Amino acid sequence: MRAFHNTCRHRGMMIAQGEGNARSLTCPYHAWSYGLDGRLRYVAGQEGFPDLDPEAHGLVPVRTEERGGLVFITIKEPISQGALDGLPDLIGPNQTVFEYSSFTDDANWKLLLETSMEGYHIKALHNKSFYPYGYDNLNIVETLGNNSRLVFPFRRIEKLRDKAASERRADGMLTYLYQLFPNTRLAVLSNHYLLVILEPVTVRQSRWVIYRLRPPTAAGAADDLEKSKRDAAFVKDTGVVEDRAAACSIQQGLAGEGNTHFTFGRFEKAAVHFHQNLRAHLSKLAELPPDQLQR
Repeated sequence: MRAFHNTCRHRGMMIAQGEGNARSLTCPYHAWSYGLDGRLRYVAGQEGFPDLDPEAHGLVPVRTEERGGLVFITIKEPISQGALDGLPDLIGPNQTVFEYSSFTDDANWKLLLETSMEGYHIKALHNKSFYPYGYDNLNIVETLGNNSRLVFPFRRIEKLRDKAASERRADGMLTYLYQLFPNTRLAVLSNHYLLVILEPVTVRQSRWVIYRLRPPTAAGAADDLEKSKRDAAFVKDTGVVEDRAAACSIQQGLAGEGNTHFTFGRFEKAAVHFHQNLRAHLSKLAELPPDQLQR
């Protein structure tokens, strides 16, 4: 597995756009072409560059690692293992993406991410969407290195009370929400997986990159896919919309002087864990010499 900076070594134009398959990577500006190994393979009008060393003009690689079904790319030298420490296997080889989307919101990425880090707001914010099917402020928080996992029960879990312990199964009774440090979350829902990457655009704007996947138990039949799509549509059109509106409202409020800080309670352990790790990483960055920050 390889990844490179998306910039031509001639005059710097971006080489790749969107998604898909290709046997080579060709710059649309002057048609310099690179192999999938990043090596410079072709220069149009090569006689105009008599001193060019092709070996020194390949695409610049970045650190790439696959773990738990996810691909992690680090542009600069890492200051820690980030999400990789304590990361469980999350996405299986037989899972497929059935929907991709991307859009921007007028809110800082941390505000958007925090909306899924606790269940303290379920009854208030999701009163007509999630609350009829779940509980308010009832969840388990586990920390996994820099990451965390929240477990939310559905109300239908009450049906297990009448079953012998040996017959109880959690399948379909729980939602698992993994917060992967720093800016990714994976929700394991009843009939689909929701993978969200939040990319900072500016201090006040963030880009969502969303992948919706079929669960590993899906048999591949059309009705299974429709079930996944219905599940995804419900989450997308209700709870996610409400969370986004809350984060954008908080961002607007930050323009005033009503708060010098925010207050987190014991119900918000995952958010506290996130900010503690973020502060620790920012402190490490502050200790680096300026030349290392620019690499």
